[in-house]
Amino acid sequence: MVWFWALLIGYYLLLKFTSAPGFHPGDLTPQGNFASYMDRTLLPGHLYVPYPGTKIGMHDPEGLFSTIPAISTGLLGILTGSLLKNKGFTQNAKIARMVIVGVVFLVLAQIWNLDFPINKNLWSSSFVLNVGGISLLLMSLFYYIIDVLGYKKWAFFFKVIGMNSILIYMSGHFIKWGYTNTSLFGWLGQLAGKPYGAVLMAITFVFVKWLFLRYLYEKKTFLKV
Repeated sequence: MVWFWALLIGYYLLLKFTSAPGFHPGDLTPQGNFASYMDRTLLPGHLYVPYPGTKIGMHDPEGLFSTIPAISTGLLGILTGSLLKNKGFTQNAKIARMVIVGVVFLVLAQIWNLDFPINKNLWSSSFVLNVGGISLLLMSLFYYIIDVLGYKKWAFFFKVIGMNSILIYMSGHFIKWGYTNTSLFGWLGQLAGKPYGAVLMAITFVFVKWLFLRYLYEKKTFLKV
């Protein structure tokens, strides 16, 4: 918990009182914020977002310094998992704690947003609290429905994805899912026309991936870290 808050506050102070050379302290623009400046300095040629009209890297939403608050996001998941595994609390007590912390996080995020905007590109500290609060509320809801009330069958579709979430996240680097989806269902998108064709193709895109994951699920093949 100490590291969770220390990283968020430290990152806030870092971006609040520093900037890229030539910009005023606290500048949060892609060109002026300190995190992007350090990424350009340490990772030249590897940044995702270029300067307008050029191919020169300006900013990366998953850069080196934005990893600092992202660690807090990971720690929040670890703390939540530890709570759910803790046999010293009843299920209702676990739900109550997740709900309370989730609401507190959302309130703090909105207050912090006044000075340090909720911004995914910077992975701002207020963003961590905002998405963390939403995630805790959703986690408490599904924990209550699935684990407390025992309604599990409806969640099988998501279980198949969750059991190999890391694999499917990485798979785009070595599997051309778009090619497969277009080969199988491109005719469907064309038949529907604009704008509904794009929606149908998005649905079939997920469906194709799910079939792959279902096959692995049936074979009990799971990629773990």
